[in-house]
Amino acid sequence: MQIAEEKGPDFIDINFGCPVKKVALKGAGAGLLRDIPLMIRICEEVVKHTSIPVTAKTRLGWDHENIVILDVVKQMESVGIEALTLHARTRSQGFKGEADWEWIRRVKEVAGIPIIGNGDVIIPQQVAKMFDSTGCDAVMIGRGAIHNPWIFQQAKEYMKTGIIPAEPSLEEKIDLLIEHLTHSVEYKGERRGVLEMRKHYSGYLKALPNISKFRNELMQFDKLEPVIEKLNSLKNKSYFLNEDFA
Repeated sequence: MQIAEEKGPDFIDINFGCPVKKVALKGAGAGLLRDIPLMIRICEEVVKHTSIPVTAKTRLGWDHENIVILDVVKQMESVGIEALTLHARTRSQGFKGEADWEWIRRVKEVAGIPIIGNGDVIIPQQVAKMFDSTGCDAVMIGRGAIHNPWIFQQAKEYMKTGIIPAEPSLEEKIDLLIEHLTHSVEYKGERRGVLEMRKHYSGYLKALPNISKFRNELMQFDKLEPVIEKLNSLKNKSYFLNEDFA
């Protein structure tokens, strides 16, 4: 906790939600849903050893036969957790099936701490729908942002006006992708920073004509400069008329 606190975060969030087998089956992430006493002890110890707010994220339970979230939220609150993000699936679901927002509503009704809803929010309208149907205090967007990087701006505008703003121009998309890529490299190093950005290309470049081959070519690079050079070539709209990229 001391190392984390020295970085100056506004709060520390404990992730009890990761369903990946290599994490959960080793007793970490959502694996703690099979050992609630240990989960609560971890929360209690973290709260005791830091001076900043501590929050947590988890799921409904290990599987549908063991949905424990109503009890978990009360225990977390009792040891000082200040907010809970709830991904409305079980660990056994992973990311399959539909998130059951009804559980977010039920948790909100019994909790005395803020509840942040999560799961299946991929378009701006769903942000408003989650607020309305669950009464949650905030909405967390995860995978939806990979496929739609503008969802945060769009959702805020939709909540204010009921109108979804137009998507950014091609030039704005490319500039933002380059900025994102550059920050990734600065933080993670060149090769890792470039490779881990690959999953974001489809979101930034979706719906552009004749884009599949271009996106596949981007996937071949592990250096920053050639990716930026290739992306900047998109700003020349005559590129889309080239039959080689159909």
